[in-house]
Amino acid sequence: MRYQGVLFDMDGLLLDTERLALAGFETAAKQLGVPDISNMGRGFIGLRADAVEIRLRQALDGRVTFDAFNACWDAYFHTSLEKGIPVKRGVIELLKQLARYDLPCAVATSTQTARAKEHLETSGIAHYFQSVTGGDQVTLGKPNPEIYHAAAASIGLTASDCAVFEDSDPGTNAAVASGAVTVQVPDINAPASEMHTLGHTIAPSILQGARMIELIEE
Repeated sequence: MRYQGVLFDMDGLLLDTERLALAGFETAAKQLGVPDISNMGRGFIGLRADAVEIRLRQALDGRVTFDAFNACWDAYFHTSLEKGIPVKRGVIELLKQLARYDLPCAVATSTQTARAKEHLETSGIAHYFQSVTGGDQVTLGKPNPEIYHAAAASIGLTASDCAVFEDSDPGTNAAVASGAVTVQVPDINAPASEMHTLGHTIAPSILQGARMIELIEE
């Protein structure tokens, strides 16, 4: 087989959590009296917490402390998660097929490792993955490719041995830069125009993307 392993982003790709995070962000912005930043959340998709903090502090400009805003946002997000963490369409079918192929799978997410593992367990898909590499395990976050090199190494491979599935532009840039065969399955944000020049696969669904790169059969 062409691929020796498969690496996955998590939020917006495996789990339908980005919408919940955005709703929490918008609610926090309105409650704390800074509705002008309500639309900023879309620009945070795919980024690690430290990059989000820099942008958010600048936008808040002292009107609300970052810690207060982050606590409010996190509270709304976790209240939403208590109702269950939805798995994206086609994910379980693909993971079952890869398990039949005995292909090792790993997660590479900007989310902190402990939280990512908790969300994967809660959603019922944790057992499909041999490892989880979170944003706290690397020096540089996406779009730097470090996390994909680390995730591949965690299952005894190099990134170029693997297929990668992503939804966001920062994550896709990281995957392409790592040398992996990359599939982008857009979630909330459509790919920016420059993404179409990278030579990776952009697919309408995770299953269609897997077929397009011949990871699975039709």
